[in-house]
Amino acid sequence: MRSVPIVILFVVAVTLSSCSKKETATFSSANGAVIDTTQPAKAVPITDTNHHLFFRPKVGSVVRYHVVDRMTMSSSDALANGAPMKHSGTSTTEFYAQQIVKGVGRDSSVTLQFRVDSIKLRSKRDTVSMQYSSNNLRDRMNDDYREFNILVGKDFTVRVNKYGDLDSILDVSQIADNLLAPVPDSSRKKPTIQALATRQAEEVANAYMMRVLVHNPTRALVTDTTWRDSSNVNLDVAPGLSFPVHIDASETVRGLEKRGDRVFAVLEDNTTTTPRKLQFQEGPTTATIQNFVATSHSVVRIEDSTGLLFQRAMHEQRNFTLVIESKQQVGQKRTITQNGTEDLLTEILQ
Repeated sequence: MRSVPIVILFVVAVTLSSCSKKETATFSSANGAVIDTTQPAKAVPITDTNHHLFFRPKVGSVVRYHVVDRMTMSSSDALANGAPMKHSGTSTTEFYAQQIVKGVGRDSSVTLQFRVDSIKLRSKRDTVSMQYSSNNLRDRMNDDYREFNILVGKDFTVRVNKYGDLDSILDVSQIADNLLAPVPDSSRKKPTIQALATRQAEEVANAYMMRVLVHNPTRALVTDTTWRDSSNVNLDVAPGLSFPVHIDASETVRGLEKRGDRVFAVLEDNTTTTPRKLQFQEGPTTATIQNFVATSHSVVRIEDSTGLLFQRAMHEQRNFTLVIESKQQVGQKRTITQNGTEDLLTEILQ
């Protein structure tokens, strides 16, 4: 599956401070995008029963991606007989990234060099607004935006397998060095400090890189074939409290389409998360979850000849109401409501 797991995004929404035959994106394609999905495409029949997608871009090729990620969140926290504390937040993160194919291994793995060229962020948490642009010199010199400035313009290198899945992060030294810049020389060379900086640099790089990587199916493509997977996990819904949930995920091959001189595989992913039980006992309290919705829908277009992601349009929604009641004091309860959405659009540029 190529959607970011709904569980991870649900937690992000809680802490936010900041083909079926239709598309999911709620915003238009960027100027300069290679394909325009608002225009009709020519269907290409899949005649080979062993037709596979593999990640095999040409060594030395350079591509640029434009990514827009929009999130909204609202919450309400109310005690019995008390006015609820309400919060709301929105954020839009936009960035441009470059990907260079550095080499192909004997095992068909591919070494990629990435660089995030620019980042823009607009967010609002209740009445507090923030705006950042890496193109603004003041923002680049402002230590309040260090989490972005340590990344912009820095190269990092990764290895992916023949299906496009991340195998390992090979080099994040430029980001790590920037992280260590404020650290005194006496501490900077300590192995533990360097290891910590490397781990943090990998986390920073990974957050952006995974928006432009794509998993190619391991099975042969057959139009309208659906693959399914399911799992059980614990979902954090409040500090110190998690509910067991069941995740159903599916991926459907919508077929091949030709746009200009390129042929794309069109794949649709759907993920639905449902609670495995609605009530949970935690010490002297009983927690009940209501109005639970956690869904993800995405459509991706992958170039058939190279396995490169050309477009990903994803929409996610997550809502729930949590009622926590005291077993010792009748009528004492707390009601927490969370609502959130995310829309992600990734496109390759000319």
